Amino acid sequence: MPIELYETMFAIDSNRMATDADSIKESLRMLLVKHGGEILVNKTWSESQKLAYPINKQRKGYYHIFYYKLESTKQKAIEDEIRLTMSDFMLRHMTSNIDYRYAEVMLHIAREESNQFALRGYHDEPSPTDMTPATINDPSAANYVPPDENRPVPTLAAPPRRPRRDAAIEKPE
Repeated sequence: MPIELYETMFAIDSNRMATDADSIKESLRMLLVKHGGEILVNKTWSESQKLAYPINKQRKGYYHIFYYKLESTKQKAIEDEIRLTMSDFMLRHMTSNIDYRYAEVMLHIAREESNQFALRGYHDEPSPTDMTPATINDPSAANYVPPDENRPVPTLAAPPRRPRRDAAIEKPE
């Protein structure tokens, strides 16, 4: 089975983390190791983050992120065990499969000491969706493509019409 790189962010009850942080982190780490995961990065993202809406009467959460390698078939078992056994302190969790093309860069950003989210490193690169109508035809823009006068403009042909049914259908007598 293919081994994939995953990022799992856990939103944990901040009151429980204040009293029992080490054992909760260890239980999360042991869960991943028990299912054959190789933990690459294990770090706290935010210790007291205000939630967008109350979850289980909690207004603040403790966020912890794990980057790990695991066989893709075992990820469902981890998700099921989180839901069944860790519901007393787990507010939410989210797992993302990291594309292999970005794995090295994301792990490098995640290993840094700053508490930045790894995906924030990609905001510096311009993308085609960053183009505005003012910069589309601007030769100084990063993604400018000069128009080609010899290239035909694509047109959409109308689909063929269905033939009409004859109004006068003769009935056999």
